[in-house]
Amino acid sequence: MPKILLLIVFIFCYAISKAQTIEHLEPSSWWIGMKNPKVQIMVHGKKIADYQAHINYKGVKILKTNKVDNSNYIFIDLLITENAKAGRIEIVFTHKTHKKQLKTVFEILNRSPKSALRNSFNNSDVIYLITPDRFVNGDSSNDTSINLSEKANRKNINGRHGGDIQGMINSLDYIKTLGLTAIWPMPLLENNQADFTYHGYAISDFYKIDERFGSNVLYKKFVKDAKHKNLKVIKDIVLNHCGNAHWWMQDLPSKDWINNQGSFKATNHLHEAQQDIHAATLDKKNQEEGWFVPSMPDLNQNNTYLATYLIQYTIWWIEFADLSGLRIDTYPYTSKKFLSDWSKAITTEYPNLNIVGEEMSLKPSMVSYWQKGKVNQDKYV
Repeated sequence: MPKILLLIVFIFCYAISKAQTIEHLEPSSWWIGMKNPKVQIMVHGKKIADYQAHINYKGVKILKTNKVDNSNYIFIDLLITENAKAGRIEIVFTHKTHKKQLKTVFEILNRSPKSALRNSFNNSDVIYLITPDRFVNGDSSNDTSINLSEKANRKNINGRHGGDIQGMINSLDYIKTLGLTAIWPMPLLENNQADFTYHGYAISDFYKIDERFGSNVLYKKFVKDAKHKNLKVIKDIVLNHCGNAHWWMQDLPSKDWINNQGSFKATNHLHEAQQDIHAATLDKKNQEEGWFVPSMPDLNQNNTYLATYLIQYTIWWIEFADLSGLRIDTYPYTSKKFLSDWSKAITTEYPNLNIVGEEMSLKPSMVSYWQKGKVNQDKYV
């Protein structure tokens, strides 16, 4: 074979090996003994749909590999039986033509004792809302991250000021002396926006604590330390939107992943449209599918893969961090059917877990619409 041809073949093979990798695997772990033994794994990588996934692990099997519009994604339905043992599962991806292989690891874990029947916050609790970036700076070394766009600037009223998880850990005794029994921090997940990220509601990674707050491990420690002082931790969950810096915004799994064809269209903020049986269809659509601001793309929970993703990310954090409850952001802006399915999935796994949703209204009739046990005129549950 001529040298020039050998060189071309080598360059081609090298390009394939460099271009085709597993870029994201979410979730990267799950638990044995869940009420729902199935988990759906989002796999993102260049032309990953051209590969077939295989595993060889006792008690775990692939039920189905789902393809979507974008060939850079597949969604693997995995069954984890109670006979499975905790460990690291190697997932092997074999290309359908040139037989090249990619490999990654998915971990299955044992649940904590009585995880399903955990105690939750209730009417007896006094809850302390914390804006973590504005609270206590326990570790000044993480005020700025080279991996994240917005840098610390205490002179900017809307900027990052340095408060973090370590600051909350350091303050647990102080919180306890105030007579408080539960802590609700605003979202701590990564917000890799250019500016105005301190609030935490423009999430760019649903499975990662923002480096300026700490790490997943430190968040878990915070919850554990709080529990040792009889303080419950409530997680602020976002289901309605993400940040426009989220990694998938550069390569959406499907055309309908984001509402309004991925383009900004403002919500009308007509909460009543979700409840009024006489409301115009267009008003209902704009309320649910409109965006808050251009930097917060509105998620389409009617996409079944995205709906499953949001349910699983919620369960993952409850189980991983041993949470005592949830507060759900922008509740009436989200698909009603999804909210019903989501809350059923969460409370099936955790029957004692309490959840509160944000309905910014002073009208009891509007707040009660979303509550468990309410008999609604439109049959919404």
